[in-house]
Amino acid sequence: MQRSASSPAPRTRVLVCDDDPIVREALAAYLDREEDLEVVAVEETAEAALARIEELEPEVVLMDLVLPGMDGIAATSAIVERRPHTSVLVLTTFGTEEQARAALGVGAAGFLLKTTTATAIVAAVRAARQEAVTVLSPVIAANIAAAAPTDPEDRDADGDAAAALGLSEREQEVLAAVCRASSNAEIAQELGVTESTVKSHVTALNAKLGCRSRVALTVRAFTLGLVALPPDRREQGGRD
Repeated sequence: MQRSASSPAPRTRVLVCDDDPIVREALAAYLDREEDLEVVAVEETAEAALARIEELEPEVVLMDLVLPGMDGIAATSAIVERRPHTSVLVLTTFGTEEQARAALGVGAAGFLLKTTTATAIVAAVRAARQEAVTVLSPVIAANIAAAAPTDPEDRDADGDAAAALGLSEREQEVLAAVCRASSNAEIAQELGVTESTVKSHVTALNAKLGCRSRVALTVRAFTLGLVALPPDRREQGGRD
């Protein structure tokens, strides 16, 4: 049947995979209350999720990192291989920069801590659906930055990297918000500007810092000391 001009756009289909029933139900509840999102399945294991990928054709998968049997990174790799247009967001309670790099390396669209707010998770799902950005929790980005070598030439004699890079006060405000994993809409509301203005500032920041994505921008900002590291940055990992 032909869709009328007033019919709502198709909802983004999301599959949730987590071995913790409380987390599964919470994630499903967060997403199902959004008019543009639809949870099509909630699975306990990677194997069960993979068995339904072809049938359900989700646009986004929320994948737990540590699972009984196949882990989240192996599952992400399998999903991306089978359905390249399905975006996978890996979730974990604790995560290291090595795990984040491994997940992104096999094609994950993001690597998020489970302490991420419901609003931020919803925003991450929407961004992943649009294949617009790679999503990384600030704490994980800070861990990657802490492990990265810093070129002394990136800072001027006074250590004022922001001035050396020619960042305006507004650009610094936008950069700080990006490093908090805020969406363009959230930044626009916070600063009282339009989303197009925020996009322009992000584009300018990428050019000035030599980056191509929000993830790279966040890591570089932390590395150069342009934005303070999150106070709860953790170095521990290995357990979901």
